[in-house]
Amino acid sequence: MNEALASRWPLPAPAWQWPLTAFVLVLAITLVAFAPTWLSMVETWSRSETFTHGFLIVPIVLFLVWLKRSELATVVPRPNALAVAPVLLLGMAWVMGDLVDVSSVRQFAATLMIPAVVWLVLGSSAIRVLMFPLAYLLFAVPFGEFLVPPLMDFTADFTVYAVQLSGIPIYRDGLQFELPTGSWSVVEACSGVRYLIASVALGTLYAYIMYRSLSRRLLFIAVAIVVPIIANGLRAYMIVMIGHLSGMEHAAGVDHLIYGWIFFGVVIFLMFWIGALWREDEPRADTPSSPAPVDTAGGATVTAGTASLFAITLLGIILVSAGPAWSQWMNERDLGEVAGLGDGAIVTDDWHAVSADTEPAPWQPGYRFARAERGGWVADNEGVPAVGLHVAYYREQHRHGSMVGWDNTLAGRERSDWSQQRAGSVTVNDGPRAERFLVRGPERQFVVWRLYWVNGTLTTRAHEVKAREAVHRLLGGRDDAALVAFYAEFDQDPSEVEASLQRYAEDALPAVLERLERVRAQ
Repeated sequence: MNEALASRWPLPAPAWQWPLTAFVLVLAITLVAFAPTWLSMVETWSRSETFTHGFLIVPIVLFLVWLKRSELATVVPRPNALAVAPVLLLGMAWVMGDLVDVSSVRQFAATLMIPAVVWLVLGSSAIRVLMFPLAYLLFAVPFGEFLVPPLMDFTADFTVYAVQLSGIPIYRDGLQFELPTGSWSVVEACSGVRYLIASVALGTLYAYIMYRSLSRRLLFIAVAIVVPIIANGLRAYMIVMIGHLSGMEHAAGVDHLIYGWIFFGVVIFLMFWIGALWREDEPRADTPSSPAPVDTAGGATVTAGTASLFAITLLGIILVSAGPAWSQWMNERDLGEVAGLGDGAIVTDDWHAVSADTEPAPWQPGYRFARAERGGWVADNEGVPAVGLHVAYYREQHRHGSMVGWDNTLAGRERSDWSQQRAGSVTVNDGPRAERFLVRGPERQFVVWRLYWVNGTLTTRAHEVKAREAVHRLLGGRDDAALVAFYAEFDQDPSEVEASLQRYAEDALPAVLERLERVRAQ
């Protein structure tokens, strides 16, 4: 019976008994310490079809580890103090992500903590054997939604160009286009990001199993990235053509989605079938196999010293627990109320608030969770089209909601009949650049210039906003930030109102910044 057990799990008990026990203990503490992060990942898997594959990642990783059991039997586990640095850095990264509520940073840091703990307790030899299974854990992190906008643009470009090559007249306006038989729109579900992420996850596993040479593995992974992007463009084009040729009777409803998944399944099958033609079942003859690690230090060092193992285990428990404990203490601090932002739009010598009887219909960016807001319409003395300003101030974003995040867009997540399109950038006052957007809704459209203010610094980059907020919080400061949006409604061409928008932004921005500094200083 013992021989049968050894054949299934051939790890030498003297070498692995205490290191494995210590590792299980540190891993358990890690799972408990970062439990909210793991639960947030599971919640995303369950609500988003894009990341449903996350439920399969952990079972796949456990199976891959099981396949490595014979190789693990050839190594001698020894704690490695060098791993203290990555454990400490990952804990700090998790804290920074938690202080400014960036879920992806928390999730990546917590996931990478597992291989770091393996390295810390079991040592370099074990981490070399388990390198791919542990790296594959990263596919459990629901990451990649930032690819949706560029993939939507590519899908629209590909579809319109393919329809034009087919000789069918088509008119495009942003992500919407019209054919003689009907109208089409590229929405988030059409971006193909779910196909791309699923293809890369499956393709990476397939490449690892089917090939031995690094070049073939990397080449197949590259194919797994390119193929779903091109295939999604073809899918969108074929759906449009089916709808056009059938007089909009087919491929315009539920069958639209069913057809998409069937097409994707066929493409992935063909990709794997073709890839199997170059499979490598055994290491190549010209590639020398790595010899199994041999313990040459003698029997006295087969098992790591009890004192050393105990010290590393205790240090590992302290390090993985410190981050969540520190973040919880930091988040319990009261960062103060927000006061003094004021009401209405900023008026200057050349601009006055629009009276109630001539004010355009109200509108404001779809940003939520602000602690204080002000804004409104203004006009100059020459009676040019009115322009608007909206300022939203954020503080204690971990508690009240983040300024930069999935929930907040200019069009507004809750306004399904509104859309936004990035349209370059503009310079204000020969200084900061503002992102330029076209925001469209039912019978209304706006050109919007958007700036972010973070503790006295203007920027347009969301990652810079989060980085500055995290550093300020980590150093004991506040995460004060604000959205500054200048906007104007236009009829046909946004350039018809942007001259006025430019003049007002140049006049009002210094006053806006002064007021933001006053609120921050209180």
